[in-house]
Amino acid sequence: METQTNNNNIPQNEVDELREQLALFKQRLDQQEIISDRLMRRSMNARISIFTKTGVIADIVVLLIMPLVFWAFSKMGVSWYLTLILLLGVIIELAYNIICHRQIQRLFTEGNDLLAVRRGLLEFKKRERLQMLISLPLITLWALALCWQLGVFADNPTERVAAIGIRVGIGFFIGTLIVFCGYFWEMHRVNRSIREIDELSAE
Repeated sequence: METQTNNNNIPQNEVDELREQLALFKQRLDQQEIISDRLMRRSMNARISIFTKTGVIADIVVLLIMPLVFWAFSKMGVSWYLTLILLLGVIIELAYNIICHRQIQRLFTEGNDLLAVRRGLLEFKKRERLQMLISLPLITLWALALCWQLGVFADNPTERVAAIGIRVGIGFFIGTLIVFCGYFWEMHRVNRSIREIDELSAE
C-alpha cells in the first residue's frame, strides 16, 4: 500500500515538465505539418505555373502570326466569313485560356486549403476536357470548309489547289498534334499534384 501511494504521488514539478514536453512536441509536429504544407504548395505552384506561362507565350505567338495568316487568306481568295469565323474562334480561345489560367493560379495565392486546391484542379481538368471536345470538331469542320471553298474536293483540282490542300492538311495535322501534346502535358502535371494531395490526406 505504501509503494502504490508513493507511485501515485508524483511531484507536481515533474507533471508540469511532462506537460511542457508534450506541448513542445505537439508544437513541433504542427510546425512540421505547416512546413510540409508550404513546401507542397510551392512545388505544385511551380509545376502548374510552367504550363500557365507556356500558355501565355503560345497565346502571344498566335496573336503575332494571325496578321500573316489573314494576309495569306486574302492572297488565296478565302471568303471573309471563313476568316471572320477563324478570328472569332481565336479570340474566344484566348479569352477562355486567360480566364482558366488565372483561376488555377488563384488556387495557390488565396490561402485555400489543400482540399480546395484539389477541387479546383479537378474542375480545371473538366474544363480543359470540355474545351477539347468542343474545339477540335469545330476546327476540323472549319478546315474542311476551307478546303471545299478552295476547290480541293473538286473532281479535277489544279496543281496549285492540290498543293494548297496538302499544305492545309499538313498544318492541320501538326497543329492537332501540338494541341494534344500540350493537353496531355498539362493533365500530367495536374494529375501529379492531385496524387500528392491524396497521398498527404491519406497519411
